[in-house]
Amino acid sequence: MTDNKAVFTLYEDKYVLIHIENDQMKHIYVYNSSDEIEPGTVINCRIDRGIDNIDSCFVQYGPKSTGFLNKKYKNGTVIPLVYKKEAINNKKPMFSDSITLEGEYVVVTDKRSYVKVSSKIPEPAKKDIAGSFYDLCANNNAGVIVRTRTYTEEDGITKAIEEFNNAVNMIGRIIESSQHLPQYSVLYRPVPAFVSDILYLSQRGLKEVITDIPQIMDQLNEDHDTLTGRVNLSDRVELRFYDDKLVSLGKLYSIDAKISSCLARKVYLKSGAYITIDTTEAFTAIDVNTASSDRSATRDETFLAVNLEACSEIAKQLVLRNIGGMVIIDFINMESEEDYNILTEHIKNAIKFDRIKCRFVDFTGLKLCELTRSRQGKSLYQNLRGR
Repeated sequence: MTDNKAVFTLYEDKYVLIHIENDQMKHIYVYNSSDEIEPGTVINCRIDRGIDNIDSCFVQYGPKSTGFLNKKYKNGTVIPLVYKKEAINNKKPMFSDSITLEGEYVVVTDKRSYVKVSSKIPEPAKKDIAGSFYDLCANNNAGVIVRTRTYTEEDGITKAIEEFNNAVNMIGRIIESSQHLPQYSVLYRPVPAFVSDILYLSQRGLKEVITDIPQIMDQLNEDHDTLTGRVNLSDRVELRFYDDKLVSLGKLYSIDAKISSCLARKVYLKSGAYITIDTTEAFTAIDVNTASSDRSATRDETFLAVNLEACSEIAKQLVLRNIGGMVIIDFINMESEEDYNILTEHIKNAIKFDRIKCRFVDFTGLKLCELTRSRQGKSLYQNLRGR
């Protein structure tokens, strides 16, 4: 039987949720204090000042809080904006004037009509699902991204359409209330990030969440409003409070060691080979090294085997470290073009189940592998080391 659980505890000054399946880490999520603004929050913002040469502007979302909007509006205008991305390094938080609401089955955006369907859904079903939303989107001037769950659940289409209609109605209420409330008013709050993450993990087979923090346990047991109605996590997973005074929860599951391994530059593979991970502002560079790997096979067989093993580990590390943007991988050079075709298919299979969109681009002329992975929040290193 699969042992699939999550540990919710404190690491240094951060809340961390660590997903463990059969003693292997699968995901790490980091949360700040509960009073911080969640991405997806809609706020009545005041346009502060425009930036002429890039057709953008700064916005005030609090008395002393400034963000950035990649669109220009008249100074002093008060409009509802979505908090899209938190501040990273010296960059201010990013806002959008397209209100986007996320559900378990769909993601709905106002002001533009389009239908996109998860790439994880097979092609014939994808067309049928898209056909269910074309008229809905056109009639409501709304865009939709249909999630995989719409396909995997028996009544997924029905629930997805229900979520879509609820989201459209909610967006209408947000816009209406924005006209009657003062600047800096919070018009909409999404479910807390940890709720969204646990709901996602429950779809991946999560059975139990264990915490040693009383207030977190209270929040886990609360009802939460979603686009499909009120949700209680206890209906999806078992919730357990850990109160052993002799051995802390962190020590029981070796949390310090697990997180340290995900912050290390070098990651060793079972074969004796290793990879190094270096992140710059422009991209992340990953290098594969044979080191003391088994050389009993032929040179070509050894290099292909190490590259395939490294590929699986790299896909895992991208998720654990929440690495986004451009990723360049220097695999061990191989002679056979067929070996590169095998490696390419292995890469595509390794990244296709990533929750965040990750795309294989190609091998360059120098045989460097190019990937792109959407940026969603801070990386693990930025969250825990502050840069």
